[in-house]
Amino acid sequence: MQKASIPPTKILTALFLLLLMGAFIPPLYRGDFSSSANAAFVFQTHPEHISSVPTVPFYKQGAVHQEGSISVHSPSLTSLRNGNLLAVWYGGSREGGRDVRLYRSIFNRTTGEWEKESPLTGPAETEADLARHIRKLGNPTLVTDATGKVWLFYVTVSVGGWSGGSINYRTSTDDGAHFGPARRLVTTPFLNISTLVRTTPILYQDGTLGLPVYHELFGKFGELLRIGPDGTVLDKVRISWGRSSLQPSIVPIDGIRGMAFLRYSGEETPKRILTSYTADGGQSWSPTEKLTFPNPNSSVMGLRLHDGTLLLVFNNSEENRGDLSLATSVDNGKQWKIVHTFEGANLLANESRELSYPSLIQAEDLTIHLLYSSNRKQIRHVAFNPAFLKSL
Repeated sequence: MQKASIPPTKILTALFLLLLMGAFIPPLYRGDFSSSANAAFVFQTHPEHISSVPTVPFYKQGAVHQEGSISVHSPSLTSLRNGNLLAVWYGGSREGGRDVRLYRSIFNRTTGEWEKESPLTGPAETEADLARHIRKLGNPTLVTDATGKVWLFYVTVSVGGWSGGSINYRTSTDDGAHFGPARRLVTTPFLNISTLVRTTPILYQDGTLGLPVYHELFGKFGELLRIGPDGTVLDKVRISWGRSSLQPSIVPIDGIRGMAFLRYSGEETPKRILTSYTADGGQSWSPTEKLTFPNPNSSVMGLRLHDGTLLLVFNNSEENRGDLSLATSVDNGKQWKIVHTFEGANLLANESRELSYPSLIQAEDLTIHLLYSSNRKQIRHVAFNPAFLKSL
């Protein structure tokens, strides 16, 4: 008797359902994130070693990566325990090219200058560490945890486009001078793809990390991963739903309250930055709402300063990324005011410019540092202090 064969269409349907389950069902792991006692954010407060806030306005702009022959994009920034800053971005012939690598540079707080950039990792090194084919990589993001360890998360793709991407991480215990081997985060029990990263992680008071991520297959929505000190994903929580929200930037307001700002990728007008709120340390999030600020399908970045002021850096347009603006809120995000434009306000009618993918931190000396990609040819750096904000 001849054995009955399974039709190829049924096999494909089964694979599709498995992938769908991995994307949408709750994770099969669940750690301490389910306990509200552990879900307390670390948030900016006035550093004990700063006796007074500088009153003289300070503003300086320059570049980490000067314009050259390669395309550069998606910078990320973190403060190191020695007071310096570490920047990482990707560069190559084009986005998604096989030659794209991650680059780094150190900002020396003593000299006030960026040191010469150097390659950090690329597809070949990641392939060797993970023992799997790496077709392309991109979107690095950095955070320094409470012990001083620097975490670098970045996206790699083995097959297909960015929707087939997964998240990897490397760590450094010597202020970014050397990073250990790449490890792959397990973010879903099936195939472990379609979870990507872009914005800055947050810290929890129990020593775990909160990694804002987004899903880009069968939907586009934001999530929050809780990651243990050993790189294990303890849990994931949905921030948004549907097919039009990406790259959440999470800003803790206090120990349990926070906001998420999301890139809007839909077509429905008005095209606006999306926001969601949590009142339990990120264990649950409110339905997304549209802010009054526009969004041309571009990444945004939020930050809480030591005095409680909230900052938001975004492209102030529905159509293009030619304008990069700064807004502030002094009432925990209820009301916002645009106070400054970094570049792009005086563009000519026929002039094209892309200013995108901001990364924003406040250093221990209270200086605020911003990195962003300019025309994908430069990584620009702007530094200013709270006195400058008050002067606006």
